[in-house]
Amino acid sequence: IFLAKSFAEASIQKKVVNGFKRFAGTYREPETYNNLVIFTTDPNVSNHCDNMMEMVEALEDYLKIKVERVNVWRSQLNFKLFEKFDRRECNGLPLLVNRKTGARICGISTKQNLLNWATGKKTEFMPEMYPDDMDSPNEDDVPF
Repeated sequence: IFLAKSFAEASIQKKVVNGFKRFAGTYREPETYNNLVIFTTDPNVSNHCDNMMEMVEALEDYLKIKVERVNVWRSQLNFKLFEKFDRRECNGLPLLVNRKTGARICGISTKQNLLNWATGKKTEFMPEMYPDDMDSPNEDDVPF
C-alpha cells in the first residue's frame, strides 16, 4: 500500500509540475518519433543508398543523434510513407527528410549538405554533383 501511495503521489506531482510548465510556456511534449529519416533500400542494391548510409552513420557518431531508417524495398506501407514525403519530386532513393524543418535531400549529397540537413540549416534538395565530387577540397572541412 505504501508503494502504491507514493507512486500515486509522484504521478500527481508530475502532473502538477507539467501543468505549471504548460502555464509558463516551457513544457514540451515528449517526442515519440525521430525527426530525421532516411528512406532507403536493402544493402548492396543501390550504390547511392550505400554511400549515403555510410555518411549518415558518420553523422550520427559526430552529432550523437539517431537517423531513422525506413526500408521501402520490402514494405508497401513504407513505400506509401516514402511517396507522402517525396511529393513526386525526387522519385528515387535515398530520400532524407527532416520532419522538424521540412528539409529534404534527394539522392547522393555532400557531407556539408548532410550536416546542414541534420542541424536545420539551409539544405540543397537535389545537389548537382557526381560521386567524384565527394572528394572535393571543401569536403575535408566537414568534421565527420
